[in-house]
Amino acid sequence: MSAEKSLGRLLVIEQDASLAQTLQQHFESEGYQVEIALSGREGLEKARTTHPRLILLAARLGDISGLDTFRILRDKARTSHLPVMMMAGIEHARLQYEVLDLGAYDFIEKPIDLDILALRVRNVLRRAEREGNTEARTGLPTGRVLDERVNGLADRLGWYKIELTIDHFADFRDLYGFVTANEALRFAGTLITQIVNEHGSTDNFVGHRSGTETFVVITTLGRGAALRQALEDRVTNELRSFYNFMERDQGYVLVEDGAGAYKQRPLMTARITIEQGEPDPDAANDEDVWEDADQNDQNVSSDDPGSNGPDSPFTW
Repeated sequence: MSAEKSLGRLLVIEQDASLAQTLQQHFESEGYQVEIALSGREGLEKARTTHPRLILLAARLGDISGLDTFRILRDKARTSHLPVMMMAGIEHARLQYEVLDLGAYDFIEKPIDLDILALRVRNVLRRAEREGNTEARTGLPTGRVLDERVNGLADRLGWYKIELTIDHFADFRDLYGFVTANEALRFAGTLITQIVNEHGSTDNFVGHRSGTETFVVITTLGRGAALRQALEDRVTNELRSFYNFMERDQGYVLVEDGAGAYKQRPLMTARITIEQGEPDPDAANDEDVWEDADQNDQNVSSDDPGSNGPDSPFTW
């Protein structure tokens, strides 16, 4: 599907493969890109890496319950901003109040009317757009979500903040058009997230300042230097794939100056600035202090109606 026609990416987390494929076909015919996950674990991974605009989450999953999956999505820095609609059969209807109270955008009872579901998806996306917590071009958190993460650093120790701005993006957009420029920006967001996964932690925050070409990464002092170096080494180099061979070889593009002549303009380049907090004297290892804190938040009884029981891999 072309980027021009796409209404954005949806993620369907549903263990019933037949229903998942039906939803995929229906929403792709509506103009969306659709990712499928057949388990809670797969859904959590795809939510973290593919930046969907919205998640359709089944209450019943084979490994982690839908409610536990939703709680994890809300708890993690990468996914807390994503709109979630839960789909449930009559046996899980009792979860409706709890799920909506925890912040789900909607609760859909099965069997599903596809046309009604499509209307409700559009309504949720409009609401999410008005709230302004997701950058439309990249799917990364922005607005209030990003501001809260950055402002919260004032009360913490051991942090390392990277701001990466793509310089000369406007020249690329003027030459190649808005659609290709947005593809390049989304590629940059996905690449930055991948690099953070490889050199930082899956719990590190990645955001995108709305309406700009600036990305924000928050990690720990122990991981920061290596992560910064990896971003410097890869982002500028891999953005060059959006130029043709001649432009890459010569190191510039020719852009009209408005008077009938052409001027040389640089290729897109990643510019990085950093800030860092004071070391945490009580942390044995700066690399793990935040991740350990996140794990300590998990504590729930197996009697919770959203848990899969004593064998559930997650407790709250």
